[in-house]
Amino acid sequence: MRRRNSHRGFTLIELLVVIAIIAILIALLLPAVQQAREAARRTQCKNNMKQMGLALHNYHDVSKTFPAALISSGRYNSGTYYSNGNWVMDVTGWQMLLPYLDQAPLYNQFDTNQRSVDANAYSLTAAPLNTNNQRLVETAIPMLECPSHPEAGPAGSTYPTPFYTRTAETRRTSYAFCTGVFTDYNAPWQIYKSDYRQGAFGNDQAARIRDFTDGTSNTSVIGESWGGGSYHTSSAYGPWGLSGIHTSIHGRVVSQGLGSNGCTDPSLNVCYTFGNAPALYHINADYSQNGSGKTYAWGFGSGHTGGAQFLMGDGSVRFFSENMDYKLFCLVNYIHDRQVTSLE
Repeated sequence: MRRRNSHRGFTLIELLVVIAIIAILIALLLPAVQQAREAARRTQCKNNMKQMGLALHNYHDVSKTFPAALISSGRYNSGTYYSNGNWVMDVTGWQMLLPYLDQAPLYNQFDTNQRSVDANAYSLTAAPLNTNNQRLVETAIPMLECPSHPEAGPAGSTYPTPFYTRTAETRRTSYAFCTGVFTDYNAPWQIYKSDYRQGAFGNDQAARIRDFTDGTSNTSVIGESWGGGSYHTSSAYGPWGLSGIHTSIHGRVVSQGLGSNGCTDPSLNVCYTFGNAPALYHINADYSQNGSGKTYAWGFGSGHTGGAQFLMGDGSVRFFSENMDYKLFCLVNYIHDRQVTSLE
């Protein structure tokens, strides 16, 4: 007598059920994988900033001051003097920090008496343009590029305005120096020491540790700069790494047009204007709302969800929410506003 085989295959319905279960499991797993990857990127970004903090303090130990955000800006326009009175150079603080970021061989290749880009908006007396410097500013410095910032890296080589004309593909960075209300339009940092809205960095000069009367742990010195959501800064406007001008280096919290059009000091009120349009330079704000429609890189933001990371004066790194109280955000960016701030 023949024994009937008891094995049988899956029915079509059973197979579809199995496939559906697998699809559901994959759908549940993917967000967790993406979150884990972003957590790793955010941690790498945080470690980058900690290394920057160490570099800043080592620089301060040697020079007794932090490096300037920008040296000999081609943007400062004055009938009396511009920048520090020397030739236009457009050297950034990042370039000055290279020896302290394990990049001394790269720093030693720069001719510090000549320029790396040909931007010179006001046709001021400029240093000679050095082709070797132009090549060097294209160098990738991984520590200056957050992995959650996909547009960090090389940018276009030519911009058709006098502010951005350049013949080198200066790499973008993901970070900006905290300059309070000031930017590359302003005179050297020292001129504004009596202004309580001063940040740690500025043109041609920067703060010393003793200038942080609000306390180094309560004051930010470097922040992520990109914009959030759909408000990413344009690749034409930085933020730049080893050389650059205009909205490229300074991370500020307010516009220069304080008190105009009925708006008061933003550290006391969230209203202020730039040009003819109201703007609010909070974390991940829409920086195109500045009267020009251009997404300048002079604010703070990141590719991380919900906020951005900031390096504090004591070397610690904090994550600030994009919903952080705006007055508090301004005060944290000022080094001597003489107001008590709590970040706890």
